[in-house]
Amino acid sequence: MLILWQQTFSVTVLILLLLLVLGFAFEQIGQRRDLRLHPAPGRLISVGDHRLHLLCKGSAAPTVIIEQGAGELSSVWWSVQDEIAKFASVCTYDRAGYGWSDAVGSSRTVEDRSRELHTLLTNAGVQGPYILVAHSYGGLIVRDYRRKYPTEVAGLVLVDTPEESSIFRKAVLSFYAKARMMNRVVSLAAQFGALRVLRLWLPLDRYGFWLIKPAEYSALCDDLASLERVPASRRASESAGSLGSLPVIVMTHGRPFPGPFAVLEENWSEGQKQLAALSSDNILIVAKNSNHMIQCDEPALVVDAIRCIHTAVGAGNPLV
Repeated sequence: MLILWQQTFSVTVLILLLLLVLGFAFEQIGQRRDLRLHPAPGRLISVGDHRLHLLCKGSAAPTVIIEQGAGELSSVWWSVQDEIAKFASVCTYDRAGYGWSDAVGSSRTVEDRSRELHTLLTNAGVQGPYILVAHSYGGLIVRDYRRKYPTEVAGLVLVDTPEESSIFRKAVLSFYAKARMMNRVVSLAAQFGALRVLRLWLPLDRYGFWLIKPAEYSALCDDLASLERVPASRRASESAGSLGSLPVIVMTHGRPFPGPFAVLEENWSEGQKQLAALSSDNILIVAKNSNHMIQCDEPALVVDAIRCIHTAVGAGNPLV
């Protein structure tokens, strides 16, 4: 009986190992096929030991630079980018690990991400000053960019981006820690082709699994982990007026966060008012028909806001 059990166990282990090898190979073949069928539409720019994908359109200065939220691909913004390109030069890019951008192995901070954006724009020859547009988590990156390179920023459009009093609450950080653990499991499964197999039968994007590559889920996990790396000195709300008279448009959702994301709702509205108050030249817009993804729910509203700030900056006029 013992010998039979050992033989059964050995066969089971061999079958599992074979399935893992086949799954890994299936994933690698799938990634190469994706690159062949869907090559990068933009340029791959070196930012040191890796490259980032940058796609620029339009020609009218100042240039609009779009920063995504955590776990987002630049393609989320492409339809909006096409509309912006009708009146402005506009660039989207994928942070490391997302889309066509190379993955990085090390853990990074929000500050690392803003410095990398600066390196990307410099190496790509994209002339400033810029109007920085950010969604969600990306707001932390562009605000850090403004602190580091103030002369390079002509204006900000913050699309449902968090303010310190809402994002650094213990309940929110705990929620993101749990989300990170879940996505690490998904990243591991994706390395062995699990997501590609499931996509053959299930519309995974409906359940929030719109990423497909293991590197993208790893990048998402590091986005979330970077919140815990923010030093205590940067977790406090910034003082009203700290941006001077920099043109700033803050857009916030009109429909509350759904399901487990409702933990973000506390202090959110007040935080949006605080973000607007960072500048004396500000507009606060409530997207009444939108959830967190305002650029998807009401893209025309986002385009109009960017057009408003682009026109004002180009003419040297205040927003209000």
